[in-house]
Amino acid sequence: MHDKRKYVKIAKEFKYVVVNAKRLMQYQKQSEEECLVSLFSVLDYKNTCQNFAKKRKMAIPTTHNMICTIHITTNAKKIDLDVIGDCVPNSTYDKKRFAAITIRLEEPRTTALLFSSGKLVIAGAVSKQMAISAMRSTIYTLANVFAHLDISCHSFAVQNIVCNVKIPGIETIDVKSLYDQFATHCTYQPSIFPGLIFRPPESPIVLLIFKSSRIVVTGARGYDDVVDGFHQVCDVIDKFLIYKKATHELKTDLILIKGTV
Repeated sequence: MHDKRKYVKIAKEFKYVVVNAKRLMQYQKQSEEECLVSLFSVLDYKNTCQNFAKKRKMAIPTTHNMICTIHITTNAKKIDLDVIGDCVPNSTYDKKRFAAITIRLEEPRTTALLFSSGKLVIAGAVSKQMAISAMRSTIYTLANVFAHLDISCHSFAVQNIVCNVKIPGIETIDVKSLYDQFATHCTYQPSIFPGLIFRPPESPIVLLIFKSSRIVVTGARGYDDVVDGFHQVCDVIDKFLIYKKATHELKTDLILIKGTV
């Protein structure tokens, strides 16, 4: 059996811990209103998702993976990936198979793909803050390996967000009827892929709908696109949802009532 993938834990200097402690002290000195404003400003407006959950009884999309990119610039023409592969643990680099080096970070638990041109791809994050933290850890690693280079970064962007949706109380989804009615916006080939690919009109998202009532939302670059796109499709999908029968719940209730009597 193959061993599990190992992730590198970057040991940072004590001064960074002191800086973080000072930032926490600033939050403690703020009033309750100022603290709420500061926290909501860095949470990617997650209150939008909370309001969406209150308006609809259906489940909201939960972020499973986020792909982010950033460009790293140095005073060298190219980044020597061979040196990074020799110095950084839990990193793999095979130039014959793939042009980038793979670095698995333990904190946060993400994967970084670094190209010699300076392009950095962060995968495995579940929030924008987690991706930024992984980016900073990767740059900190490069600064330790190439101490003679001036390293900076720019053009951070979220390229894709993958979310999961599990609607409670649903037994299955009639995927075949959904495809028959919306064939112009769907792709369904069960012999190749078990899920139905649904592309809503005038929406950047793409939905993968499975019979097991699991829905995957992808293709968005922001939380607003995920929430708004799924909100538009909810009314369409609701017609093809098959809910669980309540007979089992009625039997259990009768048994409980007999036991109390």
